[in-house]
Amino acid sequence: MRAVLTLDRSPGRPVAPAVGRRSRADGRAQRWDAGPAPTARDLAALRWVGEQYAVRADVAAVLLTRLSTTGPEAGPQLSRRAVREQLGRWEAAGWAERRRLLGQTWVTPTRAGLRLVGLDYDVWSPVLDRLDHHHAAAVVRLAREPVPGAGGWVCERALWRRRGKASWHLADAALPAPVPGTWSAQGICEAWELVEVELTQKARPRVLAALKTRPPHTAHVTYYVPAGLHTALAAQLASVVGELGGRPPVTVARLPEVAGTSYGGGR
Repeated sequence: MRAVLTLDRSPGRPVAPAVGRRSRADGRAQRWDAGPAPTARDLAALRWVGEQYAVRADVAAVLLTRLSTTGPEAGPQLSRRAVREQLGRWEAAGWAERRRLLGQTWVTPTRAGLRLVGLDYDVWSPVLDRLDHHHAAAVVRLAREPVPGAGGWVCERALWRRRGKASWHLADAALPAPVPGTWSAQGICEAWELVEVELTQKARPRVLAALKTRPPHTAHVTYYVPAGLHTALAAQLASVVGELGGRPPVTVARLPEVAGTSYGGGR
């Protein structure tokens, strides 16, 4: 499991792209890393956004506010103007783009922005019917990781990369969890909580298959769902977990409310 979920979370050094040899007539080549110098906040925020594929402007505002203070409760929310200026600075530097999608502004790191923070993922291509899901997952991360980047959050993109050719279910994210005592006695030194964001109820066979094919060392699974779906999905999951002998433990929680953000508007 370590090979699947454990990864280096430091921004790391940017990776220089290959540069072809230029003739004297072409003039002096520009350095690959030429341009404005990124701040520590730039690096942390761009990495966070890149890990989540892309984020809506309201999530970006909360993220930048938290990275501008010593904690989630310190200092006022950044003004809309300050957020626009920060995002405009990223665009001018070629690190990110803003797109208007179905009535919402989305922030997407460019290839240069991803490489700047040591991420070798592809640039995100919008899939309109997934926008609400991406946004909800980002809000859940804000709720579960009050100090950005400090909670051990492993994003879906990293899980997909680390899963390789295995057939384990791909969760929306994972977080470090306490190792059960019985596991420690067996020499198991790590445990994980899988995070799932469900905006619609899936068929029971699909839910059963997801829990049966969970990655090794899954100690717990938490489903975040809209309030209107909570009762039905909680009953469905209780039935599925009962069929699996009570494992893994599953919690069904309502989507968290994070000040400065809202749900909906993505479809």
